[in-house]
Amino acid sequence: MQQETLSGEARGSGLKITLLLTGSLTVMAGAIITAAIPDITRHYNELPYAELASKLMLTFPSLFIALLAPVAGQIIDRFGRIRPLLISLFLYAVGGASGFFIDNLYFILAGRAVLGIAVAGIMTINTTLIGDYFQGRMRSIFLGWQGAIMGFGGVVYIAAGGMLANISWRWPFLVYLVSLALMLLAIRYLNEPVHNIRNKAERQPAAAVRRTQKFRLLYISAFVGMLFFYLIPTQVPFLLQQVKQLTNAQVGFSISFAVLSGAIVSYYYGKIRLLFNFHQIYMITFALMGSGYLLVSFVNSYGGIMTGLLIAGLGNGLLMPNTNLWLISMAPVLHRGRQVGRLNFAVYAGQFLSPLVVHPIVYFGGIELVFGISGILMIALALYFFYLNRSFLQIHS
Repeated sequence: MQQETLSGEARGSGLKITLLLTGSLTVMAGAIITAAIPDITRHYNELPYAELASKLMLTFPSLFIALLAPVAGQIIDRFGRIRPLLISLFLYAVGGASGFFIDNLYFILAGRAVLGIAVAGIMTINTTLIGDYFQGRMRSIFLGWQGAIMGFGGVVYIAAGGMLANISWRWPFLVYLVSLALMLLAIRYLNEPVHNIRNKAERQPAAAVRRTQKFRLLYISAFVGMLFFYLIPTQVPFLLQQVKQLTNAQVGFSISFAVLSGAIVSYYYGKIRLLFNFHQIYMITFALMGSGYLLVSFVNSYGGIMTGLLIAGLGNGLLMPNTNLWLISMAPVLHRGRQVGRLNFAVYAGQFLSPLVVHPIVYFGGIELVFGISGILMIALALYFFYLNRSFLQIHS
């Protein structure tokens, strides 16, 4: 199947399915074994630090994703996209499935590090290829699809992992072998893009400076957005237990509720982008997340918290599609990979640091205070983008 470089909207369904499924692997990395963590802890309970090591299986990959994503970006800009993608998919299977075959907790944790390295490559290459293959409105639509698939996939993978964990805590690790099937799809449907010569605007110093400033704004926005979004999976379970005694299934449903609302919004991102510019979408994103978190901080009921999570989830559904589209639209073609890699560093650094940053506030003031402060900061960020949007419209009027 021959692909034309940067051909815009005329792409094959096989290519689209391959990109969407490959992108969903990044969500599966942690979600698929979530339900197995308590059983893993019990299995190795005689080992020192068994509980800590078991919990690190969820966060350890994020550390390596953050550290290696910029490196992955430089590699693919220099050596191409497809071969590093195939290597990453193979490492994903090796590192991910190691938990099924190895009976040593610390070696399994080492396998999680390999998994993180693989995800750094997969996520960076996947987003870069979307920028390479698609243009215009189709690029907006496809990034929305990507966000939706990742959102829905997170819910499905958590449920599937829970069912497999009922058989044995080892079984969820076998799901990582699906990346070997995706290797075959990638070989079949993905071709190496051949880039056009750089645009003249990319060589203008003033334009380069403005673009660098915008890149920094995107990195900071992605970092802050993920830092706050990860309050939902890390802090909401404890908050709900304070408000009402709930089962693990009910807590999981509450978190899934926020993720699903975001996935639905992500799916319609292409249409939303036709109505608003990048600044306005960021303004809406942080206004929704901030107002949702403020509601969570002030209410003291299960229904109120669920409503706040729904509102916050709607905002989060816009965050990554808008960030990815803005970045790959600005990035010079020959440097697109490294810019996406830096963005992924910001995203996963925010995820990894989220529980560490808010822990002192939780300890001294409680979880409600964390959501209150986070809500105020996000509302302030929405107002900042309102200011940037006014300046943007004045310049282009």
